[in-house]
Amino acid sequence: MPGSQGSWSPLEKGKALARTVRVSSACEKRILRGHRWIFSNEVEERLKEFLPGEWVTVVSGSGRALGVGYINPRSLIAVRLVGAPGQEPTRAFFRDRVEAAVRYRAACYPGASVCRLIFGESDGLPGLVVDRYGDVLVTQVTTAGMAAVEEDLHAVLAERLNPRAIVFRNDTGARQLEGLPLEKGVAYGSLSGPLEVDCHGLRWSVDPLDGQKTGLYLDQRDNREALRRWVQGKRVLDLFCYEGGWSLVAAAAGAAEVTGVDSSEAAVERARENARLNGLSQDVSFVRTEALDYLKRTPRGAFDVIVADPPAFAKTKSVLKQALKGYTDLNRRALLALKPEGILVTSSCSYHVSEQDFQGILLKAALAAGRRLRLLQAGGQALDHPPVLAMPETRYLKCFFVQDVPEFSRPFSASDTFKGGEES
Repeated sequence: MPGSQGSWSPLEKGKALARTVRVSSACEKRILRGHRWIFSNEVEERLKEFLPGEWVTVVSGSGRALGVGYINPRSLIAVRLVGAPGQEPTRAFFRDRVEAAVRYRAACYPGASVCRLIFGESDGLPGLVVDRYGDVLVTQVTTAGMAAVEEDLHAVLAERLNPRAIVFRNDTGARQLEGLPLEKGVAYGSLSGPLEVDCHGLRWSVDPLDGQKTGLYLDQRDNREALRRWVQGKRVLDLFCYEGGWSLVAAAAGAAEVTGVDSSEAAVERARENARLNGLSQDVSFVRTEALDYLKRTPRGAFDVIVADPPAFAKTKSVLKQALKGYTDLNRRALLALKPEGILVTSSCSYHVSEQDFQGILLKAALAAGRRLRLLQAGGQALDHPPVLAMPETRYLKCFFVQDVPEFSRPFSASDTFKGGEES
């Protein structure tokens, strides 16, 4: 069972918060502004003396209590704050946090059966993600502190929401940084195969156990809804379409023709199944190929609307320079395939690519493609993925709707060169 591998439980009477962690003055200031992470070089105690996942009280250099959280001496983020000073990590504590998260999502999307139910630090539960797909919950624990109480969290979720099943998808690489095993399975109830859920007023086949992430990419929900106003009667290209999220929303909103492109055969098959579920098979076609290869073969000006929603190109800061070139080349090629006055919906889910970086990417790509762009909308994560204002690390998604303005653009000639990436 998940969470059972740890030898230390914070719920054992007399052990929770028994020890303190003293932090530097610079860290204290950041915490008082609302940041929730303490890095290993900011801890004054010997980290090796603590157990991974142990819950501790955090104090300033002068002994002022700053909060409670859990520690992991193996991680660069040594301590993650969870509560105010003196708060014990009891079941009642977690029950209150889950209840608050449920209330907030009900306000975001009244009556919705699909949502990101818990989003880590934003819900006061760092290291925990919970997605809701109808009567099935999918959890993901990424830290030793949350792993220590995982079974209790599952019990609280089952008590509050009475799901048919709780699936744990603890198979993300972030767990390895915490010294945790990769695992997945059913922690509560039973589940066999994919299930059908409703989102965007459409039916979706979701595979919580074997699909990517936890099933669907819910963070683009609001941006996909915003696409509806721009696609009626248009020819739409959806790059990195995964299971057809953008494609099917466009088709349902009245697009004349939609093409989805993805390199994964499994994803394309699920996208086709989702089209069949909604009676949209005649309106959407899906192609299995690399997105850049498809753009290289696409005539210039072939599409009215292009969506480019790639996976993260910059998963670490060390590859940022290379990632910026990749994003620039992708968007340059997409702009070349766009008709005059066409709309490009382009995203980056790389935290290390800032909004300023992303705007610079689009400016460089537009210059190379001989286009001039105006910004129609700058979106981010869906409402059920709210960032913490004091933690820029929790705001990762950028989604820009930009439009070519032909009166300010110039024809692109074969003699033009491009310095930001590969040219063909």
